[in-house]
Amino acid sequence: MARVPARLLARPLAALLAVAFSIGAAAASAAAAAAPPMRIVSLAPGVTETLFALGEGAAVVGVSQYCDYPPAATRLPKVGTFLTPNVEAIVALRPDLIVGPGLSSSRREVRMLEAMGYPTLTVDDNSLDGIERSITLIGARTGEPEAARRLLGAIQAHIEEVHTRLEGTSPRTVVMLVGHQPMVAVGRGTFLDDLLRLAGGDNIADLARQNWPQLSLEYIIAMRPEVILDGAMGSDANTPAGFWARYPTIPAVRDHRVFGYAQDPMLHPGPRVWQSLRILARRIHPEAFAASAADSSAASSVGVSTSAAAATRAAPERAAR
Repeated sequence: MARVPARLLARPLAALLAVAFSIGAAAASAAAAAAPPMRIVSLAPGVTETLFALGEGAAVVGVSQYCDYPPAATRLPKVGTFLTPNVEAIVALRPDLIVGPGLSSSRREVRMLEAMGYPTLTVDDNSLDGIERSITLIGARTGEPEAARRLLGAIQAHIEEVHTRLEGTSPRTVVMLVGHQPMVAVGRGTFLDDLLRLAGGDNIADLARQNWPQLSLEYIIAMRPEVILDGAMGSDANTPAGFWARYPTIPAVRDHRVFGYAQDPMLHPGPRVWQSLRILARRIHPEAFAASAADSSAASSVGVSTSAAAATRAAPERAAR
């Protein structure tokens, strides 16, 4: 099993410099004649978090049902989900910009809003590269390109810090589950799969070549993952893994490497993606994160949080994409 290549760490930064900024520059040029929007509706959690992290929280007048961070976003009017936005609720808020994911499932509503004269911006945050491009595009459209650059720089710095900690470790086979009925796993082509690789994991679900594959228990047993990350266990890493205790032949069970995880921020693509990476890396390679004052300081840093900038639901609906 080969070590996770260093290029997987470098790829987000390369995309930032070679792709995301060029796209952002084009978007900024196209929007140069337009004044920054004053009333923004967000149709996805990652978009909402990005807007607040860029210092545009005061301009957000409506959010999706699943936008639950930062706390200020939970008090805003809800306009449906990113799969089924409520056109009437959006129009009632008189937005001068609507930002959401480019999903074919919601394209009918978006086209309807565009036909009514409402400016829209669609982004794709289902990969690390996509998250970077999304932040750059939103920064350009809202008149905050420099804030977007700073935000992306902070995210990259945190990713590099995790990479440094993992130097000298060997990848461990891992499966990350988001549900049991059916048993749905994180698969290839998602931002979480990108994070698993950066966290020193070798995702057994990648063989399915699907974003959110349904895995059989027999398959998981046969693949013998060394780490199991199970969303059904919740946020407590020490929750007794009663379900998995029945399968002691799985190395993850035998070696007590079955962990739960919190859906927030784990399933939310956006500015807090580095926090998700850190959580995954600590679960997969806890030996690389010995408790220290420096570690505590890094964990408490909010370099890319909303407070630093001014101050999905994810998996089941993403699986429906």
